[in-house]
Amino acid sequence: MSSAAEKFKEAIKISAPSKNTLGQLEVDYSKPIDKDAPSTIQSVPLEHEYGQAAMTLALDSLKQTESLGNKYIFWHPFLGIALIVILSLFLKKYPLVHLQKIQEESIFNYVLKNLSKNSENLVNGCLFITFAVILIFKVLANINSHYFSNVIQSIQGQDGEQIFGVNIKDYILNKKLFEDRIILKNNSNLIIYRNVPIALSVLETPVSDIKDADEDVVELKNTATITALSCRRVYLKSGILEDLINWSKKRCLDLNESIYSKKNVVKGQTIYEESLIEKLQFKTYSYEYHLEKLMLDNGFKLVKIEKLDTNVNKLVVILNLLGIRIKTWEIAVPVKEDK
Repeated sequence: MSSAAEKFKEAIKISAPSKNTLGQLEVDYSKPIDKDAPSTIQSVPLEHEYGQAAMTLALDSLKQTESLGNKYIFWHPFLGIALIVILSLFLKKYPLVHLQKIQEESIFNYVLKNLSKNSENLVNGCLFITFAVILIFKVLANINSHYFSNVIQSIQGQDGEQIFGVNIKDYILNKKLFEDRIILKNNSNLIIYRNVPIALSVLETPVSDIKDADEDVVELKNTATITALSCRRVYLKSGILEDLINWSKKRCLDLNESIYSKKNVVKGQTIYEESLIEKLQFKTYSYEYHLEKLMLDNGFKLVKIEKLDTNVNKLVVILNLLGIRIKTWEIAVPVKEDK
């Protein structure tokens, strides 16, 4: 008779998503997680089978940010001002007729009489204003959409290398790619719930990628950066993002103590003592208020505010005029002192 542990392992195996021919977990994020799967949750590095899912999670985070940007634009005072201006212009061209109030007439009848007299103008005015505001919002939302499309296309064009530090497509095709880059592999942290990746944190640390032993040493910044912090929308209130931030901070400490505290040479990577991580950074958009609160609650300080890059699309300057900025948050990483 099978033991309880063996039955549990078998249940996990049966309920796990299938893999494609490249060994990648096939996850359909448009469908809910299998409620019959064991309610296990685990934290794992960027194993080969999760390469495609990790890329999907990283891009999903940007799509969520785009959605927040549209919400910010919709409630921006600019649309309210535009509404007032359009209303003023309409009333100037089609002024309302004010009927005099008869002495014995009630307020209700007086208002009803004026509404009836101006009903055509009021209906046309409401339709015109609604159309104009929707049109303005659509134009602004379209600019926002194009901005994030360019960001996503840039990441996809490099197959996620600027996020994960390695070409994910190459990793999918060659599962041994990370054997020489174990540090990069462990700089990614995936949260697996009911056998499905639901959250991701990726850390870029000061690693000199030396391919030639005689190559000059590159001067490195003593700063680690969280290049991806993603969680499926349904789990945002679960506290997973805070756990991922804490993992990033702990990862920096562990690297300082176990790896960066002395010269280490790993095939394909050379890490030097002066590469100790002194700071951890993360960037947010100015309307990501939940992330700003998360940064402040976890000891990060705002160190830089910059405008959006307009080089790819000049219309992005309009988003800058709406006050959208990129904020850089930073926290000091304690360095173990020599005794």
